[in-house]
Amino acid sequence: MKRRIPILSIVSVFFIVLILLVSCGIATIFTFGSGTVFTDGDTNGDKVGLSLDVDDSLGTLSLIDSGSGPSLMLFYTITDSENPQNFKTAFNTTYKRDFNGVQITSDAVLTVNDITLYRFSDTLGTTFQGPEYIATADVPISPDFNCTLTKTAISGTTVSMDLVFDVGSYTIHNSPKFHRFNGQPFETASTEIRNSSFPDYFIGDTETNMYLHIYGAVNVSKGSFNNIYWTDLVNLGYIKL
Repeated sequence: MKRRIPILSIVSVFFIVLILLVSCGIATIFTFGSGTVFTDGDTNGDKVGLSLDVDDSLGTLSLIDSGSGPSLMLFYTITDSENPQNFKTAFNTTYKRDFNGVQITSDAVLTVNDITLYRFSDTLGTTFQGPEYIATADVPISPDFNCTLTKTAISGTTVSMDLVFDVGSYTIHNSPKFHRFNGQPFETASTEIRNSSFPDYFIGDTETNMYLHIYGAVNVSKGSFNNIYWTDLVNLGYIKL
C-alpha cells in the first residue's frame, strides 16, 4: 500500500530548501596580508610609540566600509614589575579566534596569572566599542600610522595618557586623553591606591615603582565580508607611573 504524502508537506520542504539555497553563498573572509606589522616604538618612561604597517597584497582593504576601520584598540595593566604579562594566547583564543573573531564588550578583557587586562576609558567615561573603537582610519585603503601615548600631569598625583597620531590620518573618537577603565585618571601614589579601591592596580604592600603596560590590537569588522578580524595582541611597552 502506498503512503500518501500531503501536498502541504512537500511545499513546505520545497520552500525550506529554496530559502537555504538562496541564503547560502561563498563566505568572504577579511584578513591582512602576511607582511602586516603592528609594533611598539620607543619607551622612555613617559611615552610609548606604536605603529601599523599594512600589507594589502591581498587587496582586502577596499572591502572595508568607509569610516569603520581599520580601528585601533588599546588596553593596559598596572603592575610593580617592568616585565609585562603575556596575554597573546588568551586574546587569540577569546577574541581573535582565527578569522572568526568577536568584539570586546567588557572592561576587564582577560585575566592571566591573576593579572587582568583592562580597556582604557577617556575623560568622558567612554566605553570604546566596535567597529570604531578608539581611533579609525579616515581612508580604509591608507591605514598605516605612527602614534604616541604620553603621560600628562592633571593635578596632584593624577595623570592622563594623551594619544597623538604623528603619521597617518585617523579620527580619535571622543577625547584623546585616556583614563582608567572607570573614567578616573591614573593615580601615581601607591599609598593612595592601597587606601582605596583600585582593582586595575596589581602591586605589592610596600612603596614601589608602578608601570603602566600598554597593549594594542587592530580590528576590522564592518564591510563586504563575513567575519570580525583582529591582529595579534601586541605589548607596546610601558609608562612609569
